[in-house]
Amino acid sequence: MFRDYCKVLGIEHDASDMEIKRAFRKKSKETHPEFNSASDSEQQFITVNEAYDILIHQKTRELFEEDLNTYHNPETYPPFKHWIIVARERATVHARLPYKDFIRTKFFQSTHASPYILFVAEFVASIILIIIPYFLMIGEENRVLGVFSLFLALPAGIFMLVQALAGFSATKKFKSPKKKSKKVRGKS
Repeated sequence: MFRDYCKVLGIEHDASDMEIKRAFRKKSKETHPEFNSASDSEQQFITVNEAYDILIHQKTRELFEEDLNTYHNPETYPPFKHWIIVARERATVHARLPYKDFIRTKFFQSTHASPYILFVAEFVASIILIIIPYFLMIGEENRVLGVFSLFLALPAGIFMLVQALAGFSATKKFKSPKKKSKKVRGKS
């Protein structure tokens, strides 16, 4: 049976990557067998990990969203089925780890999301670093310092600007692909 991974994580279908990460961190702690006394706690934890693994990757998420809106079961599509199998295998390994070891895994560590305010601060700092060399070059006594800062501050400012813009784009809502007309199977 095909699962609605967004419901598993308790998020909307247009959730951003940051919201997915936040929901996964919360749900993984709630469903980890160490904290969950339900008889199927390991299966719940595996499902949460699988949902995160599918939703956080752009390609698999696009397939999931497209197939969710049609009558097609994505598990019959070989590439998507492959990713589900990989996600379940990884989740099974993680379910058997103690929680303190699970949170040290690279998989869990990648769920740390930088707050939006850091992206704003980085954006402002990058603009300042980009502008400073020009002001130093305009001043008569600081031309050497201005030229020197042009080679140091400007590249650093541009790098920071690119990083800040990448952070802003990560916080955007997921844009699902254009809706295609629903095809009714069995009719030509």
